[in-house]
Amino acid sequence: MYNLPQFNNLVDMAVQQASQRNAAPLATFLKDNGAQDDAASYQSLHEAACAIAMTLQEKGLSGRNMLLLFAPGIDYIRAFFGCLYAGCVPVPAYPPMGARDLDRLQKVAKDCDAGAIVTNQALAPVIEHWVQQLGYGDRMPCLALDQLLNQPLDSGFQPYQAQADEVAFLQYTSGSTGHPKGVEVTHGNLLANFNQILHGFFAGNERLDKLEDLRVVIWLPPFHDMGLIGGVLTPIFAGAQVTLMSPLTFLKRPLLWLQTLSDQKAHVSGGPNFGYQYCVRKISEEQAATLDLSNWHVAFNGAEPIQSAALDAFSERFRVSGFDAKAFLPCYGLAEASLFVAGSPSGRGAQTLKAKLDRLEQGHYEAALEQAAAATTTDLVSSGVVARGSEIKIVHPRECRECQPGEVGEIWIHSPSVARGYWNKPQFSVSVFNATIEGDDSGRHYLRSGDLGFLLDDELYVTGRIKEVIILAGRNHYPQDIERTLQSANPTFRTGGGAAFAVTIDGKEELVVLQEVSRAAADQTDYRALAAVGVKAISSRHGVTPAELVLLSGSSIPKTSSGKIQRADAKRLYQEGKLVPAHLWQAASKTKAVQAGPAFDSAADHLDFYDQLYGDLQQWVADKLDIDPHHIDLDVTFSELGVDSVEAVELVDRLQDRIGRVIPAIELLRYPTVQALIQHFADELEEQALQSAKTVDLEIES
Repeated sequence: MYNLPQFNNLVDMAVQQASQRNAAPLATFLKDNGAQDDAASYQSLHEAACAIAMTLQEKGLSGRNMLLLFAPGIDYIRAFFGCLYAGCVPVPAYPPMGARDLDRLQKVAKDCDAGAIVTNQALAPVIEHWVQQLGYGDRMPCLALDQLLNQPLDSGFQPYQAQADEVAFLQYTSGSTGHPKGVEVTHGNLLANFNQILHGFFAGNERLDKLEDLRVVIWLPPFHDMGLIGGVLTPIFAGAQVTLMSPLTFLKRPLLWLQTLSDQKAHVSGGPNFGYQYCVRKISEEQAATLDLSNWHVAFNGAEPIQSAALDAFSERFRVSGFDAKAFLPCYGLAEASLFVAGSPSGRGAQTLKAKLDRLEQGHYEAALEQAAAATTTDLVSSGVVARGSEIKIVHPRECRECQPGEVGEIWIHSPSVARGYWNKPQFSVSVFNATIEGDDSGRHYLRSGDLGFLLDDELYVTGRIKEVIILAGRNHYPQDIERTLQSANPTFRTGGGAAFAVTIDGKEELVVLQEVSRAAADQTDYRALAAVGVKAISSRHGVTPAELVLLSGSSIPKTSSGKIQRADAKRLYQEGKLVPAHLWQAASKTKAVQAGPAFDSAADHLDFYDQLYGDLQQWVADKLDIDPHHIDLDVTFSELGVDSVEAVELVDRLQDRIGRVIPAIELLRYPTVQALIQHFADELEEQALQSAKTVDLEIES
């Protein structure tokens, strides 16, 4: 194994790497077209962090929590380390794109008692407006990074050197409870996790002469643990080089991700199941043949439970690119443990078990015979072995006793990477971060993950989330299994577009399943027959009949930025009646369908630019959602339209075609509603027309 560096804290890490690596490239950020947008060396990051820190200290903000609101880019990294150098605690967040995001930001700002917001000059006016909306006035100043960087450097400035047990940053969880919690991740937690990640990724598989030769490519957002810790901080710890791109860039051009890996002969990259599935959908075999992925040694997959079908499809499509399926490194982690908890041995690839479905539903793993009927089995992908220096126990979640071998229980973690607790929530922190096992006299405390799984031959298999398990007639049903069964029954059901959950009807727990259907086949689909196929598949495989199967023709099911289904939010939308079904199947009752309305009459030629564009986009969204156009209000954000992130990218592309120029991400943030963006373009064209008229007048006068 490589000799890993030793640092006292993250500031010491950045200072030492700047001294040793100097002008060596650290990070490059790519535009949508693949061209370089911004870059930083180890030395330039150190200098930028010093300049930012000096100003923050001068403003009396040392020791305060600082909200970071940036679009993905190098400025985010500069601001993060600038806060650390000043003795501040950075709080990663993302600029809100709608009312829901703004509400969450308000809760985060209030919970962490933010001393200020750090952003860039282009976004500052918008952020200041939001701050006024949140009612903070001058109590939360908005600082533009551009101005902070312009401060003259003091040669005598000394960056703040934190103790290992001090909080490095607050990672707010993206749960759907409406009450975000800030995880207190310390410097010591992070340094331990960097060691665990690199040991897990390369132990026994050292293909490079030294870690400094490591090249990484990341499209994950820097606001969350996988993108920040795995994609930015770990490469800095290793002295490596990382190429970054926005998640929106990946959604627009997934080929660019793999093309960058190919061109740079990069060694490490990855993401959740969604990313691998998306590449198979969007990248043709002909395009795959142009790539060279033979240097991709570690393809991590951090979405749990991991789907073997996604890995198989990806390795099959990109075998022609030289991709080796042994590069797959399924792993498991969570923000409360910094990031990495367990991972597949490097260079082995994914390991899959075939389990008896009925026994798993009863809370026990039992191996299924290879010749067993597919309807009676389920595949489980190992999340690998426990990280070095850590310990995992499988514990009965209510009785707090250690489970027997093969018994499914809650995953409890003891590790130097386990965070200090939740910010300003001492009692809750004790219950989550200081759990003890019944009958264990060692005095050891554990983190309760909230995830279910079991250990077999020292490998971890994750089966689901405690809060999402559906208990019917005394049996545990995992929602992802039910969703997968339904989606496998007919190709019209969109993969990754379902949500199964339990609701109480007449005092009894019942199963409800939401499922998106492919738009390509929607017009020719017999929904009643399709629903019958789906219900039969669920009933025969899982022994339970849904009370309702709701078919949706639009992308109505909420997902995280990484493509994970937010089942709690989906259930809330269902219970509040905010979903418009294409078809509703109900057990022992009449089905009802929502019929599409008449087509929208396109705008007449005499309408001005604004009305034409508004009408065009209104019709486009209506077609996507399969509802009447006059129900479409464009005075909402892209996320509130009901289209998913991929379709939002298509909408932006359509706008770009109409106005004849590229729309930078900054404009989407400054004009977050579709109507505001259209009005901005109309005003822009009007201003161009006025300028042209003035030019003509001047030419005539001359």
